[in-house]
Amino acid sequence: MTQTITDLLDVALAPVQLSKFIRLNAPTRTAYRPPRAAVGLTLLPDDVLLLVLSLIGVDDILALRMTAKRFFSVTNLRWVWSDALRRHVIDKRLPFPSPNADLKSLSAKELEVRALHAARFQQNWCSPAPRPRGGIEFQARHMETDESAALLEAHPHPISQVLFPSGHNGELVLTVEKARIVCWEVPFGGSEAFMVAERSLPDAAIGGVVVNDEPGSPAMLVVGYTTNITHEPIPGYPLQALPQRITVEAWALDKFHGCFEVLRGDTMIGNPSRLMPLSRLSGEYALIGDPVALWNWKHPEQTFLLSYGNLPSPVPDCVLAVQLVRGHLLIVRQSHIQLLPAPRFDAAGQALPHTTAAAFVHLPDAAKEAVIVVHKPTAQERDDWQFDPVTVLMRVEANGAHQIRKYDILPLPKVRVGGADGPAARCIPCVFPKAAAAAIPVPPSCSGLTVGRNGKGFWMETRNVTWGHSTFPARCIVGFDVTSGVCAAAGVPHWKNDLVLRKKELFVSRVGTGEVEKRKYRIATTSLEDTVGRIAIGGRDGKVQILDLA
Repeated sequence: MTQTITDLLDVALAPVQLSKFIRLNAPTRTAYRPPRAAVGLTLLPDDVLLLVLSLIGVDDILALRMTAKRFFSVTNLRWVWSDALRRHVIDKRLPFPSPNADLKSLSAKELEVRALHAARFQQNWCSPAPRPRGGIEFQARHMETDESAALLEAHPHPISQVLFPSGHNGELVLTVEKARIVCWEVPFGGSEAFMVAERSLPDAAIGGVVVNDEPGSPAMLVVGYTTNITHEPIPGYPLQALPQRITVEAWALDKFHGCFEVLRGDTMIGNPSRLMPLSRLSGEYALIGDPVALWNWKHPEQTFLLSYGNLPSPVPDCVLAVQLVRGHLLIVRQSHIQLLPAPRFDAAGQALPHTTAAAFVHLPDAAKEAVIVVHKPTAQERDDWQFDPVTVLMRVEANGAHQIRKYDILPLPKVRVGGADGPAARCIPCVFPKAAAAAIPVPPSCSGLTVGRNGKGFWMETRNVTWGHSTFPARCIVGFDVTSGVCAAAGVPHWKNDLVLRKKELFVSRVGTGEVEKRKYRIATTSLEDTVGRIAIGGRDGKVQILDLA
């Protein structure tokens, strides 16, 4: 009994664990505290908030929109995206969709879409690891049988060219086969391509297609093709040596009937170099043939064959690229660069005399590919300088080394006397290069030099790519930027052209050992629309792939 009482006293005197008997989350009485004054961006007046929005990027504006209802309404104002488009796109001279449209007529949503698209494309292109953010793949021609066993050697319908017509924001793509041209509509964010127009040329072989630089022109493209002449007696030609018939036609797109309309065509029998290659189409004029001729599809009387033939050269000297620059014709051949005054015509179609002289520079090594980049100066710069800055990129092989060489053609300032332009002298309006300004070593597999209208471009080369735990050969797209601006060294303004190479590949396509051995790859042709950030890839297997970088 004594033990029992002692035990009871120990239990009674032991510390009590209140958590076993009392709820810890029970309400307790506390002193009243008034609510603290809210602080943050939500209390800022609209004018201050708009000032904050004018100092951040487009992605930050979207992130802020998702945090509060007030920010959602403010970031949908038209002024916000008009200012963002000006600061992040126009002031940086970045291309954006529909630049010719009046910005005052665009809604807030349209301005937002353009600003986001241009900024994201530039950010992805210049990032350390650029990658396509979307794209689709489709077959240009429906195959009734499985042709996968003989894609490279015997595929009946390989893609020879892919082109982006100007003025359609990259949503129209032209695919060229041996005797067939198709226009496809590939919407952004879509999952398939839709055929818009098609035209086949039976018993013909398409030699080349160029699209128009001016989107408002009725002629979307110029096509050059050859056909075999039947064995009919032709005066001056024996039956066993009949020449081919060469035809050049200007086509317009007819979406309503789903076809191409022929606006005008010229045919001749004889040397194909009189009409091909097709180099350029700008408005009514096409630059065709070798030597280069101006062919006017709208006014036949203004077709003009340049009298400047090939200059004597000990190496191959074919035409690689041609461009019209401020009333001059810039011709890049394998062994030299030539600047000629472009023909001018009066209202009656008669040629007018030239006001400037011609220029010529010989190159030490023959090139295999070349592209011309014409930089777009501002209105004030165009008024102060006689010419537009030009960059010429050429792929050259010399003494077993392969290089991409850059040649700069820089404008001269205008000479003003008494507030007006001085008397016109027969001289060239630019400084011709005496040597390459830069040379970038490339592997022997380098090919497919491509450039857009705004200075972005790429070439293709074969690299060993590591993906996960495996390493394999792949065909890679290597991007670059060509920029130009006015510098004031030693107080004298002058132009400077720069070439920035992207170290990381834009796109990787795995290749087989047979392709590497023969250097005949599945990818046959590429094209770039650097206004909206789209790359089109045409394959020898008849497939077309569209890559979206924005």
